[in-house]
Amino acid sequence: MDTSAHPVTRRARVTWASLFTLLNALIAIAIVASYAPWSANPGGTLGKAYLAIALPGHFLAFAAATMLPALLIGLWPRRTRALTVTAVICQGLWLCLLLVDAKVFALYRFHLNAMVLNMVFGGALHDQVSLSWTNWLQVAGVLVAVFITQGLLAWSCWRLLPARLPQRLLSATLLVAALVMGIGQLATAYYDARGERAVVSQWAYIPWAQPITAKRHMRALGVPVLQPASALPDPRFSELDWPLAPLHCQSHQRPNILMVVMESLRADALDPQTMPNTWALAARSQVFDHHHSTGNATRFGLFGLLYGLPGSYWQPMLAEQRGSLLLQVMKQQGYALHIHGSAPLYSPEFDRTAFADVRDLLQTAPSALSVAERDRHVVQTLQAEIKASPPGTPWFGFAFLDATHAPYHLPKDYPPLVSPMAPDIDFLALDNDHDATPERNRYRTAVHYADSLLGELLQGLRDAGMDENTIVLVTGDHAEEFNDLGLNYWGHNGNFSDYQLQVPFVLHWPGRDAAPDARMSSHEDWVPTVLRHALGCENPLEDFSTGQDLLAPPPPGTRSLLVESWSQRGIRRGHDTYVFDKFGHATALGANYLPLPMQQPDKASVREAWDALTRFRRH
Repeated sequence: MDTSAHPVTRRARVTWASLFTLLNALIAIAIVASYAPWSANPGGTLGKAYLAIALPGHFLAFAAATMLPALLIGLWPRRTRALTVTAVICQGLWLCLLLVDAKVFALYRFHLNAMVLNMVFGGALHDQVSLSWTNWLQVAGVLVAVFITQGLLAWSCWRLLPARLPQRLLSATLLVAALVMGIGQLATAYYDARGERAVVSQWAYIPWAQPITAKRHMRALGVPVLQPASALPDPRFSELDWPLAPLHCQSHQRPNILMVVMESLRADALDPQTMPNTWALAARSQVFDHHHSTGNATRFGLFGLLYGLPGSYWQPMLAEQRGSLLLQVMKQQGYALHIHGSAPLYSPEFDRTAFADVRDLLQTAPSALSVAERDRHVVQTLQAEIKASPPGTPWFGFAFLDATHAPYHLPKDYPPLVSPMAPDIDFLALDNDHDATPERNRYRTAVHYADSLLGELLQGLRDAGMDENTIVLVTGDHAEEFNDLGLNYWGHNGNFSDYQLQVPFVLHWPGRDAAPDARMSSHEDWVPTVLRHALGCENPLEDFSTGQDLLAPPPPGTRSLLVESWSQRGIRRGHDTYVFDKFGHATALGANYLPLPMQQPDKASVREAWDALTRFRRH
């Protein structure tokens, strides 16, 4: 049937496109099914059942989205050539990308993205990922084979197309496809809300999965939350090789450990007026003057702080619900664990990542209270628990305070630290010409309030005689910008400049001299430092972390830091930042966050980032 020479009805073209889409979705499912764990799945029968539901819906959606350009081009001309050629090109390119992804997943246990393509083919990793002429010949052969197959498939679909197709059959087919996609997403939302690791662990096998989550709505409907499992269903099928060796830890000191994390805490907020209690603590502590979060959002900042890893490991840790080694070791050593959040610790899913092994101990302040009151509740409850600690039992306290998050919450009638202070935050008024002074003053007042709560906590330690045996860390999950760059960035999760990444890091370690430290440090450094010096872990740091030991001299040379956000990944090296957006474009930026004359990313930095990305991936 030579369809290019004769007019074809629009319904026939839609029918052909639907059939072509379905067949390509089946090919995509076959590619992924070739490496998905069917015989021995880490989620058991439930995991395999979920994959069987989720894969068809996922790839039907992808194939349909890939077909859209062809439909837009080919539905209006009366000839079918434009529709056929465009569909073959779009679906062929998509399947080629999926084949490359399958190879990347087999090697590194993560799916292909634009940043990885840039890193591999941009030249910076040429010494590590080098393709010979035979490799390129094989690639060319695969490309030719894919497009020949697509051409034959397109021709076959036209041949199979009946002369007259009942409208009901087409409508029913499209309805079934929509139901398959909908059921897969509904199952995803349901099992995600339950915290079902057997299902969540399957996301690792679905390329470019964007699972729908609706935990709050599901819980409002009464969906029960599962208790944490004691171990992975089958660790052999983990996509992570972490830690590289079992930890050997034995501490004879077992000091108490207190972590106070303030939301959106800028480095320059640490001054005697804004944070008098933290400033006084800093006078007898180690203060890291150039400390950076592992991300510009809470999810990635707290992740790095509690794991000693870059935020890029968030997804596999969530999929497998693998908790922080810090919490695991403290639990093994008999620590009493007091973990408090002003905001729910299940959004982001810290209850299924860092705190997965101690999920039943998480405490959230009552939601009926205002945010400022919730922070006070957290501090008072933690204080009472510490005071009631049995003698001789070490404890770990974690307080995540939220008043410093926009719109910068204050108790009623709390006096302004500085004037003029904005009575609230009008986000629609924030632009490049807006004077940020009132908003910044409100922020500083909220920080002052959070610092006053910290003061009460520290005073409680002194009153109980615990201050000389308690390691205290005060820091932020990430920083907060008030258009400091003059580029209309506000808040966080917008860029990787110091104004969104650099946070205070005040570390009071009994017996250690008070001193400033000018090294470039990271949230990745906290866990390895505590595990080595407080909990007596003898392993090399490289066994379980990409961070450094903050109590040891810094290694020579300039350090590179891998940082994460929702839509970008960055490499910080000195004052420079190499930003990879979701399309893989790399931009080299200076301290003012403007493009540098030399745009090629530093090769040493990219190699360090690649090592951090892949060190604990199972090859």
